[in-house]
Amino acid sequence: MFRVTVPATSGNIGIGFDTAGLAVDIFNYVDFEARPSGLVIETPGAAFAVPRDGRNLIYRAAKKAAQTIGKPLPGLYMKQYGNIPHTRGLGSSAACIVAGIMIAETLLGHPLSQSERLEIATVMEGHPDNAAPAIYGGVCISVQDGRQIITSPIAVKNDLMVAVLVPDFTLSTRRAREVLPKAVSVPDAVHNIGRMGLFVSALYSGDYSLLRVALDDRLHQPYRKGLIQNFDRVVQAALSAGAYGACLSGAGPTILAFAPDDSAFLHRLEERLQGIGGGWKPLLVPFNQRGAFVQAL
Repeated sequence: MFRVTVPATSGNIGIGFDTAGLAVDIFNYVDFEARPSGLVIETPGAAFAVPRDGRNLIYRAAKKAAQTIGKPLPGLYMKQYGNIPHTRGLGSSAACIVAGIMIAETLLGHPLSQSERLEIATVMEGHPDNAAPAIYGGVCISVQDGRQIITSPIAVKNDLMVAVLVPDFTLSTRRAREVLPKAVSVPDAVHNIGRMGLFVSALYSGDYSLLRVALDDRLHQPYRKGLIQNFDRVVQAALSAGAYGACLSGAGPTILAFAPDDSAFLHRLEERLQGIGGGWKPLLVPFNQRGAFVQAL
């Protein structure tokens, strides 16, 4: 029996639409082993419906990886443990896809490189912003050059944390995509290009005071925040509690706040969120630096 562990991820990070992502220490686990034939899936304690047949996203990713490797996938037993909230903008789909890829390569005895995993995952996800940090860990900036995906992981310093603010409602990625404009202005594109550079500079230099300006997006967040109850109030609560900066996590509705490693910050944030509708619950977590991995049980 084996176990694959995959971290939660946040795509976009405000200004890095479809290109930037980060991983945090919230994990999904899948215990798995080969069987002579068939497919058996268990989902103990699942908070939402998970397909237990060929529609299962982990299984579909495993089959896709097996096809890429060029070997048939054997019968499979899986037990899924999900701690990543579903349809909240924390990379639950990417986590399933990466888990499936690593299940296939393990059972087929054909180790894949990080870049090969990312190529398969990006084909299934459509873009690499969540898949890259799920595989590499840390903060990842990814671009596509023709068919090649180039990823640059950034190891974040230990003095920076992420406050993950999860509401009690969901938002589908499809709906969040529908509100985006078909084109953007040159001034808005320039605005985001500069802030992406400022964001990377802040991480490398440790000057986190830059993050408040760096996370000011014009490409997707202004259009999506109208779908998210009390978005502006929650962001202001995070900033007034001492966050360096805040942004939408992926397509939402979860909001990220970059913060110091300080329990007093979390207490102040909890106080400021009281009375703001939406059931927002903050969790202060470290960046995940390892990415997904498989171990024998």
